[in-house]
Amino acid sequence: MAKKKKKSTSPYLIIAVVLSTAALGLAVAIAVLAMAETALPPAAESSAPVVSEESDFSGESSEEASIPSTESSREENSSQGEISLPEESSEEPRPEPQPGLGGEIPQFGSTRDYEYEIGLRYSVDLTPYEKYIDPEDASEYLLLVSPKAPLGRDFEPDDLIYIVDMRAGRPSYYSYLREYAEKALEAFLDEAAMYGHGDIKVSNGYRSYSVQSTLFNNYLADERARHPDWTEEQIYNLVATYSNPPGTSEHQSGLCVDMHNQIDTNNTFDNTPAAKWLEANCYRFGFVLRYPPDKQDVTGIKYESWHFRYVGRTAATEMHELGMCLEEYLAYKGLN
Repeated sequence: MAKKKKKSTSPYLIIAVVLSTAALGLAVAIAVLAMAETALPPAAESSAPVVSEESDFSGESSEEASIPSTESSREENSSQGEISLPEESSEEPRPEPQPGLGGEIPQFGSTRDYEYEIGLRYSVDLTPYEKYIDPEDASEYLLLVSPKAPLGRDFEPDDLIYIVDMRAGRPSYYSYLREYAEKALEAFLDEAAMYGHGDIKVSNGYRSYSVQSTLFNNYLADERARHPDWTEEQIYNLVATYSNPPGTSEHQSGLCVDMHNQIDTNNTFDNTPAAKWLEANCYRFGFVLRYPPDKQDVTGIKYESWHFRYVGRTAATEMHELGMCLEEYLAYKGLN
């Protein structure tokens, strides 16, 4: 019986199988490499920190200063959206202020709202002081005292309390202030100490009509000795540029203080870091620099870098942003 002839495998078939297997393996390798590449993060994003210009608040690290200053957060957290207040530290150039609201003096709201509004945070805890810094009824603290608006001989506030930050050795009759002003002052000087100005102390607070009369007469005597050829009118007018006659001094109101870190005022305080800090930050605590260098024609008193007047935070902030002294602000509000 004849054997069947065994069929041989075609060499072409073998080559085709080998090539197909190689192609499949190459495709799998390419796919694996592609998947691995997409899983890796871009090199530029691996460790670069995100920097926010809006987190750099005055005197604070970026970790501590977390209040945003976007317009959306302002609208959600403030009832004073129409007032343009500074975005940055008051030591930096500020945008030109827009006109205020006029008429009433509304509060900014809570301290948190206020911080959002001005773009600056407090370093001290204001919880015990907030009601004093921004009183509900600010009108009584906008009292104008000047030669055109004098106080009576018997005027004396009934809420005077001792000034905590009084300079040692000063007479007791200089050492009192109205309650709301004194409590706001405590917070103000606590904040100043946080920025390295803990040596600022008060040299003068409330002064009665009689004390002011004695001071003014002493100044008259001093100027007579310096200017023996001057008339009494000339002497009087000179003294009135740096000391108000009795009944016209703000000190009788119990709402102002003289404070500095010098041996005496004598215009040695005005260009010090402490003076600049006080002037730049006083409005945040309800105070204004009462006699600025560019307002003598309005106030009638020369520049006093040490003389701060309590008016309440909302009024002080508006005055700060509008660049107004008290006389101008009261006229602007229709309150004089």
